[in-house]
Amino acid sequence: MKILDAKVRRDRWLSLPRCRRYAVVVFSTLSKLPLRTQTAHGTICWALGSLIKGECELLGAWRLNAEAGLPTTVFGDLHLRGVEFIRCGLGNLADAEPAFLATFRNAALYPSLEQGFAAAIDAVKPRHRAAMSSMLRNAAGHTDAVQGTASLHQGSGADLRQRYPEVLEEWDKVVARHEPLLALPEPYPRLAQAADRAALGIQERLLRAIQRRGSFADSAEAFDFVVGKLMRAEQHLQPEAGDVALAAFKTQSGRLVAVPGGAVAARALA
Repeated sequence: MKILDAKVRRDRWLSLPRCRRYAVVVFSTLSKLPLRTQTAHGTICWALGSLIKGECELLGAWRLNAEAGLPTTVFGDLHLRGVEFIRCGLGNLADAEPAFLATFRNAALYPSLEQGFAAAIDAVKPRHRAAMSSMLRNAAGHTDAVQGTASLHQGSGADLRQRYPEVLEEWDKVVARHEPLLALPEPYPRLAQAADRAALGIQERLLRAIQRRGSFADSAEAFDFVVGKLMRAEQHLQPEAGDVALAAFKTQSGRLVAVPGGAVAARALA
């Protein structure tokens, strides 16, 4: 009975109607999940949405494979569940942009700075990560990077550029594609920053939980595990909603003002 109840709760959550309009939606993916079977497995996509006043909620999860790509499975399902408008979509979705814009007209798609930052840091050796973090943050135009970090670790800025030219080139592209979002009126840039950070935090907790769990019998078991973790994570989003809204809508004399802090959070390195 408990197993049946869990399945019913999962299926209800996966088909739950959502709000008509979201200010920001961050799309994240999990791939290469450890399976004990030799059958081919695809990717799990999940999404976090932010309303205009800062409330965040998880919108669902989807199993992806060669037969059911991201546009149809994700965008179409969100539309069927009531989502009619997304102002800003974030994620590594360049190939899916035509389908995204066809489903959500008058929307815009931007790369996730947090996902790009995490991918860049993962691509360098551990001893270079602190210095690379400082360089990436500075390249994105954020002056809150720790001064002198590069001099405290092996490799100067020039050395890093020689060692990791592809990493820095890709980061420059991510930042350039992300810049139009920063030109939008508030609260959109701040909401995007908050949602992007929240999504990365959930993604990292998912990865740690999967690592502790070990291999799965098959892709279905892996999907059920991820959905269960997402459902639990959503329970902790609501208490934070007020803080996110306050950060996005902080006012002074009735005007929106910037909130201190860079748009890229320093990633916790193991």
